[in-house]
Amino acid sequence: MPITLGCPSCGKRFRAREESSGKKVKCPFCQAAVPVPNGEDSSVVPVEPVAPGSGAPMGTLNYASPPPPPAGPVSAASPDAWGAGSPPPRPSPLQEEPLPFLPMPPRPGSLPPTPTKPTTRTRTAEEQNAAAWAKCRSGLGKVLLGLFWLSLLGFIPIGKALYERTVGPLPAGESAEWFKIEGVLNTPGENAIQLDKSEVIHLGAYGIPLLIGGLAIVFGRVTAGAAPRSSGAKGLFAFSGLITLVALAGYLTYIVCRRVGFHEVAGYGLWATLIGGALGEFWFLLGLGAAGATLKRPASVRGVGFCSLVIGLGVALYLFGWDLILAKVGPEVGRPRRPEAGSDWLLYETGAILLGWLILIGCQWRAVGGVRAAIDDYARE
Repeated sequence: MPITLGCPSCGKRFRAREESSGKKVKCPFCQAAVPVPNGEDSSVVPVEPVAPGSGAPMGTLNYASPPPPPAGPVSAASPDAWGAGSPPPRPSPLQEEPLPFLPMPPRPGSLPPTPTKPTTRTRTAEEQNAAAWAKCRSGLGKVLLGLFWLSLLGFIPIGKALYERTVGPLPAGESAEWFKIEGVLNTPGENAIQLDKSEVIHLGAYGIPLLIGGLAIVFGRVTAGAAPRSSGAKGLFAFSGLITLVALAGYLTYIVCRRVGFHEVAGYGLWATLIGGALGEFWFLLGLGAAGATLKRPASVRGVGFCSLVIGLGVALYLFGWDLILAKVGPEVGRPRRPEAGSDWLLYETGAILLGWLILIGCQWRAVGGVRAAIDDYARE
């Protein structure tokens, strides 16, 4: 049967075969040589498992009892025996200065360590307001760009009058030689749209500045809606941009449907242009005033008020001016006729239109620029 041994080197127990009696075997834990007693040696007693029912827990081993203590009194150890009289040992240099921490090199084939993301610092309320005002300033810059393109519309009538006076009438006739789209524009067919050269010139002269300027104003007003919510201008700017987009789409619908003969749809587009344009301009001016008041810049608020006054007078003059002239002159005179092409009166009329249009654009430019300057002053503080 197996013989249970105890290693004198590491103190752990293991089993050896019965054939190893009287020989030495290696400890499986520390590889030390351990003698195996034979059956005739009475000084070494093999350890046997505890029999069931003996009262000891299952799985324990019955080892040989330790030798009895020596007889007689035991003398106490002197202080020199256990080192009380000698000075304490001096610590080694390794204990005095700890070694620096050196990271272990990565194992071959292991993945590189994942870089940790830097923690983002929470911005203060003042920094958030500054960032919001910066976006609002960018949107107002787009509005100024749109006003520049719209200002070009006032130069078209006087340019046309100068051309008719110096060169002659505008080119007329079919424009198929300029451009055409099969089945849609300037091609034979019932559903194709036919445009002459004068209509193409007007479409390009008025349509391009109107489309670019209108889109710039729409995106600028929506971007200006990034103003701080506490200013009260956030919703006004954003909603004015959306309603201006409706007005621009309504005007394009009016032009196209009127040309193809859908007069009822063209009427709806015209109403959308008038109502949307008026509401969009009203809310945008309110937003400018709210922004200037929040930034505590009275000059910008006065600029907004003056712009509102000039726009109101311009609309009133356009809608009721000729009726007031007829009421003073008398109905027998009739409505003043448009001056003939190439005449001096046509130049005067188109010059007056250009002056009035530039005054309207300039007033709004001053109002928008005043709020942008107020934002710059706020950023420098």
